[in-house]
Amino acid sequence: MRPPLMSNVRRPRPVLHQSHAMKSLLLPIHLAAAGIWLGCVLTEALFERALLGKGREQELLLADLHKRVDLVVEIPAILVVLVTGAFLFQGAAPSTLLHTKAGFGLLAIVANAYCVWLVFKRFNQATAADWAAFARTDHLQHRVGAVVLVGIVAALFIGLYLYGNA
Repeated sequence: MRPPLMSNVRRPRPVLHQSHAMKSLLLPIHLAAAGIWLGCVLTEALFERALLGKGREQELLLADLHKRVDLVVEIPAILVVLVTGAFLFQGAAPSTLLHTKAGFGLLAIVANAYCVWLVFKRFNQATAADWAAFARTDHLQHRVGAVVLVGIVAALFIGLYLYGNA
């Protein structure tokens, strides 16, 4: 009996090339989504500043606008950051700084998830004309939003530092 021909056997590609190819694809996607997310947070802060305290009609518009931006832009960007970040983290060499970056990123994601919930709550309060509750939720939303911003910026700067020293 003859041994099977070796030319018919598929040899897997080295794992190093697959992870490098994946990283070279995922990193730009991750950075673009993080940039969109950060830009979204900053834009929301600007229209919060422009419309808040300008009358009930403007605050109702603000609540609706913020909810729509969260649904169409912010939530998808966060999900892309979370998924690509998980894949990039899995393939990266572990370090304290990398874990710190991931911690800030996860802090921003969790805080932003809570913020999105507050945005929807505030929208419901505005449509129900419950302006006292709206004001309380609005205040909390802005405090949590500051945590989101700190988490994103810290993760971004640590990531840029790690990338520059890779």
